[in-house]
Amino acid sequence: MYRFGFNWIGAVVMVLMVCALYLFNSLTVRVNQDCIYVAFGPGLIRKKIPINTIKFTGKVRNKWYYGFGIRLIPGGQMYNVAGLDAIELKLTNGKIFRIGTDEPDRLLEAIQSQTGERT
Repeated sequence: MYRFGFNWIGAVVMVLMVCALYLFNSLTVRVNQDCIYVAFGPGLIRKKIPINTIKFTGKVRNKWYYGFGIRLIPGGQMYNVAGLDAIELKLTNGKIFRIGTDEPDRLLEAIQSQTGERT
């Protein structure tokens, strides 16, 4: 026998999905003379990378199975919302941080203008 009525599990799942979409709907990257600031959605999930900890920058293409969101990748971490293009930062501690972007050339130029690095 089936009972029809309000489904609490469905409601909770729906609320969690809406929250995830809200938190991960966009990726904002700001570059200034002190740091690179990367934030998802409204900025609750964010990362700040000091410019003086960046050893090398370069444009890379992510593998399709790396996915979207916050991901652990070989050697480090990746923040990505859409697409396969990214900027890879090699840090002085030996770790890698990738920032997914649909404008890799502009982001690379902005970062390199602050680090003094040229390709």
